[in-house]
Amino acid sequence: FTILEKSKNKLVRLGEIAKVRRGFTTGANEFFYLELLGIGSRPGLVRVRNGASWEGEIEEEFLKPVIKSPRECKNVVIEPKKLKYRIFICNKNKTELNGTLALKYIEWGEKQGYSRRSTCKARSMWWSVPSEMGNMFWGKELRERIAVFISFKPLLADCRLYVAMGDQILQLILNSMVTILADEVKARQYGGGGGPRSLMVYEVNQQLVISPNLIRKCKAHIDDSLLQLASRPLGSIFTECGIDPESDTPIADQEPHPLPDRKALDDIVFDALGLTEEERKDVYRAVCQLVWERISKARSVTRNG
Repeated sequence: FTILEKSKNKLVRLGEIAKVRRGFTTGANEFFYLELLGIGSRPGLVRVRNGASWEGEIEEEFLKPVIKSPRECKNVVIEPKKLKYRIFICNKNKTELNGTLALKYIEWGEKQGYSRRSTCKARSMWWSVPSEMGNMFWGKELRERIAVFISFKPLLADCRLYVAMGDQILQLILNSMVTILADEVKARQYGGGGGPRSLMVYEVNQQLVISPNLIRKCKAHIDDSLLQLASRPLGSIFTECGIDPESDTPIADQEPHPLPDRKALDDIVFDALGLTEEERKDVYRAVCQLVWERISKARSVTRNG
């Protein structure tokens, strides 16, 4: 309530400044997602393996980095080269593909029956996946590692993620503890192993965030904060905030010790809202308390079951 009081006329709905949508559905993951095995037999070719144990070479132009799962994202900032999968992206017809290894791969897929699957056969070219690209990515379910993963270049994303485009100012805002707190407060769907917080696309679009215009003057600090955060793996929310939920001291009575780069990022938003030092500490405590409650609840249910 303190934040809401101090944020009058400073908040906007995310959907008003960035359109969040679901990633694409391939209809045949074992065909479209491929693991890199190495360079091909000649320039321009890449050796790959799909989920059906097929191995071979395909032209590099038809293979693009893709985020298949939030678990691949070890840091807040995604490094495309470290992504495990490439997706087969081809919008050319068979005549245009004549003489390519991509065409041979498509023909192999047809023999396996992928072209007859409902999602694939609904396309004019069954192998042409609609590409959903963005530079901000939400996992459908969040547990202790909470972030809106970002990239400095647009990437493709699977339907297990939500995707949108935004500048670095918005990327920072979405990863601030103020935004995380707002999401935890309104979270309503719990369940599954580990006590995940489930998100729907419309909920992400409706979430309130501080207006980017209020911190645009801090552009240099924003760039530095994101780069610093990108240099290390993302920790649990408790590590990020410097709070021990299993301590004998209640979370509400603990002194938060947020990681330096985490604090530098949060301070940009805290400053824009005019929060006092104690109010900033209360944000860290509140986030950790809410996350710990849903995780503990899930553990209790599991033990009693």
